[in-house]
Amino acid sequence: MRLLPRTLAGKWALGLSVAFIFLIAVKIIAFLPLPSFVLAALGLAGFIMGIVAIFKNKDKAIFTFMAILVGLVIMLWTVLEFIFPH
Repeated sequence: MRLLPRTLAGKWALGLSVAFIFLIAVKIIAFLPLPSFVLAALGLAGFIMGIVAIFKNKDKAIFTFMAILVGLVIMLWTVLEFIFPH
């Protein structure tokens, strides 16, 4: 098992998930005029690319699994926002 992905889909998954984490951190710390659902779309795209990398391309990198974990957290957050709106 590797740390970094080798396939193109795995690299995209990692890049999109890192972009999501970075932009959410910037949004929390400073003013970022992007809506949260746009940023969540980046993370979900990374999730989809991670699924493709693992199941289609057999990429078993740790950061590919981390991209899937980020996507699962985004989906959980979205479901909880619908169940418990504020």
